[in-house]
Amino acid sequence: MHYIFSAIAILCLTTTAFAKGIPLDAVYMDKNSSEYQKLFFARLNNYAQMGAQFIDSNIVYSAWCSGKEIVYIKESGINNTIVVCAITTRKKNPLYTFKGTVISARTSSNGRYIAVKYFTNQRIPQPALFIIDCIGGTVKLLQTLSAGNDFSFSDDGNIFYYKKNNCIVAYRCDSSMEKAFLCSSDAPQWDEICTIIFNSNQLFVSGSSGNYTVYIKQKLWKKICNAVTPAEVFSDSFAIYYTGGYPGNYTVHRYSVKTQKHETLMQQSLNPCLQVSRNHAIFLKNAFIMMYDSINGRLFTTTVESDEAIISPNGFYVASTIYNRLFIIPYATVVTINPKAGRYLTTLQELYHDVVNKKYLHISPYTRTYIQQKQATIASLAKLF
Repeated sequence: MHYIFSAIAILCLTTTAFAKGIPLDAVYMDKNSSEYQKLFFARLNNYAQMGAQFIDSNIVYSAWCSGKEIVYIKESGINNTIVVCAITTRKKNPLYTFKGTVISARTSSNGRYIAVKYFTNQRIPQPALFIIDCIGGTVKLLQTLSAGNDFSFSDDGNIFYYKKNNCIVAYRCDSSMEKAFLCSSDAPQWDEICTIIFNSNQLFVSGSSGNYTVYIKQKLWKKICNAVTPAEVFSDSFAIYYTGGYPGNYTVHRYSVKTQKHETLMQQSLNPCLQVSRNHAIFLKNAFIMMYDSINGRLFTTTVESDEAIISPNGFYVASTIYNRLFIIPYATVVTINPKAGRYLTTLQELYHDVVNKKYLHISPYTRTYIQQKQATIASLAKLF
């Protein structure tokens, strides 16, 4: 990946920012070592044994268009290509190629539009923003001055909200008409990064540098929590989900709109990568997938590792990116505790035990802390067997 993602990853434990979709072993261990390679092949072999369907490699972003199609951004040098892939046939339809380094992206709830923010491929990189229509293929460039995650889609996916000067603008994707939706004079707070989030509830997020305030619109704006990033603030029919905590101990929380109470779903994670899709929250406990079912109020612990994962709209599949490779796994496979997973966990423990005392493999002063936290998570999961 480009230098920007590498830099963010190295800062994972030393700043308030954390990277999404980054293989954490690559941040803390010598990638050229045999120990790293053994962990690499152990994980890919585990995916093969699960029957995971390989889609593509060099992935910097992925999302579901529907339960049958997935969209992703594939990186190749300075070129990035947006691709839509049909799950059953694996037919791939390249939509658009652009040069630069992807910062962030969002897909509309109806799967029709993708918004991408990226750094241009210039001597002095500048942030740029565009929306692409996955059906018509048309691309609309929009004005942006920040590299932050300050854009979102409406509930139905037809309106795009983004920060423009001192206002958040509502842009109609079907007609290209836009108007001011919320300006600084009417907002409860106004910082470098501001965004509106619609999904059953209207949220406003404002802040910078890993410290963001989340408000909910009732009669007036009401502050409900502080979050690490607006990219990991979501809402469903029942609650609001957000990432909190600090480096080395990131947390995932659920705020009930009805009871106005906060609930901690997970703590002590290095890189939670929270996503929410159709009343299902999915996040990572030191790379192991966890899920929360809002409808039934159930929290699922799994033995499946990922660098980033998201559940399909129909709830049948999980799209998982690991080592920048995109796979599709049946939901039932992810939540089922397979006896073979016990042997896999034992293998991981042995491999990490081999690494923890070999300081010449450590490329960060936080490597030992990372491995010990990883070992503790594996040991906890091993108790399931």
